[in-house]
This record gives sequence, C-alpha cells and structure tokens, in this order.
Amino acid sequence: MLLVGHAPYELIALTASMLATLVIGLGITFGARWKISIHAAVAAGAVVILVAAYGPLMWLLSVLVVWVCWSRVELRDHTAGQVIGGSLLGVLVGGFYFALLAIG
Repeated sequence: MLLVGHAPYELIALTASMLATLVIGLGITFGARWKISIHAAVAAGAVVILVAAYGPLMWLLSVLVVWVCWSRVELRDHTAGQVIGGSLLGVLVGGFYFALLAIG
C-alpha cells in the first residue's frame, strides 16, 4: 500500500524495519521457544530510528528503553536476559535496518 500510494521512503523503511523486527521476534519466541521481549525491541529500535532520523541528541531517550526493560522484569513478564535480547533485536534489526534502508 505504501509503495502504491507513493509514501515517503523513510516511512517505507520504518515499516519494513519494524515488520522485520516483529517477524524475527516472533520466530525466536515460537521457534526457539524463548519469550523475547517485543516491548524492549520496539523501545530500543525506536530510539535508534530517532537517532538516525533526527541526530545524536535522541540518544537521551535511551532512558525510556531502560525504563521499559525494568518494568517488564519488575512485572515478571520477562527475565533480564529476555529484555536484553529484545533490546538487541530492536537495535540490530529495527534500528540499523531502518538506517540502512532510509539513509543508505
């Protein structure tokens, strides 16, 4: 739809990177039977995407990633390893894939 509607390339890159993160995260959760934190992946990926789009000042938002990760562990929905894994997934797949597609 985005391609047919001539959406901005950055929006297409954002959608592709988030979809890739979701697919890999679900693959890990259901395929490897290890409950990776999608919340942490989205938070961490979003920060890297904002840094790529708006500059290094956005790294200050990393505090929010720590907060999300802490809350997932505190609520006992995930272990520390699962939120670290989710954060790495978000940074490596979501963030850097966006940067690769949108910025080149």
